[in-house]
Amino acid sequence: MMLQALIAYAERENLGDADFETVGVRWLVPLDAAGKLAGGPIPLAENPDEKKPRAKQFARPFTSPNELNQGTKSHFLCDTLERATLLLDPKAAEKAAARSTQHDYFKSLLTEAASACPPEALRLNAVLNFLNHPDSVASLHRQLADAKAKPSDNAAFAVDGFNLLGSEPLKQFWRQRRGKAAAGPARPQRVCIATGELAETLDTTEKVKGVPGGLATGTNLVSFDKDSFCSFGLEQAQNAALSAPAELKIRSALNDLIRCGLRMNDVVHLHWSRQRMEQDPMDPVVTGDKDAIEKLLHSVKHGQQFYGLDANAYYCLSLSGNGARIVVRDWLESTVPEVEKHVAEWFEDLSIVPLDGFGRKRDFKFGALLYGMVRAELDELPPQVPTQLFHGALRGRSVPLPQSALAAALRRQQLDQENKLNPARLALIKACLLRSPNSPNKNTQSKDTTMTECLNPESRDPAYLCGRLFAVFDRLQYLALGGVNAGVVERYYASASTTPALVMGRLFRNAQFHLAKAEGGVATNVGKDFEAITCALGDQFPASLDLESQGRFALGYYHQKADYRRRTAERKEAQAKSETTS
Repeated sequence: MMLQALIAYAERENLGDADFETVGVRWLVPLDAAGKLAGGPIPLAENPDEKKPRAKQFARPFTSPNELNQGTKSHFLCDTLERATLLLDPKAAEKAAARSTQHDYFKSLLTEAASACPPEALRLNAVLNFLNHPDSVASLHRQLADAKAKPSDNAAFAVDGFNLLGSEPLKQFWRQRRGKAAAGPARPQRVCIATGELAETLDTTEKVKGVPGGLATGTNLVSFDKDSFCSFGLEQAQNAALSAPAELKIRSALNDLIRCGLRMNDVVHLHWSRQRMEQDPMDPVVTGDKDAIEKLLHSVKHGQQFYGLDANAYYCLSLSGNGARIVVRDWLESTVPEVEKHVAEWFEDLSIVPLDGFGRKRDFKFGALLYGMVRAELDELPPQVPTQLFHGALRGRSVPLPQSALAAALRRQQLDQENKLNPARLALIKACLLRSPNSPNKNTQSKDTTMTECLNPESRDPAYLCGRLFAVFDRLQYLALGGVNAGVVERYYASASTTPALVMGRLFRNAQFHLAKAEGGVATNVGKDFEAITCALGDQFPASLDLESQGRFALGYYHQKADYRRRTAERKEAQAKSETTS
């Protein structure tokens, strides 16, 4: 179904021109009619105001990467600076001879086109005059170096302000040239795996551009190069037979979707619907836009939902590269209403009390959740975690979130000495616990729903109570001693959250001393918490806590800390009002 969905997308977007491809062009070289530079190279960008502007997109005459990899050919009219202008990469001196050969081929195509297209001969000859003038080319290279251009950047040429990529006669020339080259003996006919129709099928497929982890020249969706992968005497792509029109549409759809895909940890996530829609239900997951989230939640709760056969289909495809091949990491086929419902559930499960103890927060960007699990870089995460979480947001509560995500969040919670109260991290822990098959929240008869948004004083879960009690220990120490360099949290959080019986008894005795030393109404109230939690917990601490119990410990600790901050703010507000009235 994945291939059919990609073909449908290509047909909807009118993609699939076999003779042209859309590429990013970073530089435009301006020339006059005589072939001299008419100024410095012009940088091209889709949005120059972006922090890292993307290259401007143009339709370029297509040449198969399989031909380019031979090291003798180049693209027509637009190519990398090293092939088009011989701006060589000093770090790849061994490729200089091949680049020179490709540069000569680039010029030979211009010569051929000038002969075949008299209306464009003057412009093409201007480019040739420039490329054949060493001093002019050297001047361009100096200006490109000053502009920090890369030899791998694509460049095009403009003559008297006209970009040659926009020339209709040159487009027609290229189509005729490609048509002649494609003519040949008939290929064998087989059933195309994408369309189910009997058609001439391809021996090799073209490469898909921009897949993370793949080669710069592109990656193959269909590839067979080992005897163990072949069957029935078939070779190469005949083992997964595709007709030329189907392969073109699939590749064009992938190239188009990859350009706007979401990239995380060397995986690109492509998402689209069968019919166009005004807003993608996945956008709030990425952006964390509060208004969009509230609108989605309201729509799902109060709007009319349609799940019939006519519901707009929704797809999500996660890809990465392994050398020259594409790896399909995950594939989702659903409907827009279903995905909207699941995304709404995602934000409901993430909902948690803010650190100040007031209200609730659920507008977490997906990136914030990921960075809550690492020290600095996302590559610290197991590579499958972001993909599993991402698809978990789209699949709903029926699919548990990965234990590896919970483990990563808890590990960071234990090691993070500066920010143990990261709301995004605790929200993710809560969501993992809620979606666990072992969650007490799944038992509708149980009143012990530990994974609530804010403090749950009714919970009798031992791990949750230990987390609350640990926050009480921290609070009592502060009231008795003030700020200390290495307090209870810094010294004992990791051990208390994994093996409470080893350390909580000692902290319990210390807390009693701190309670005796602390004074005032605040200490009295904290003392009441101390007694209430101790009574609920009993006279024994758990010997050890498993992964999910560690999550409940973290949640209990966070809830209690947030509740103390709420109480402090309310007390200060009451005092301020009292002083104002008096």
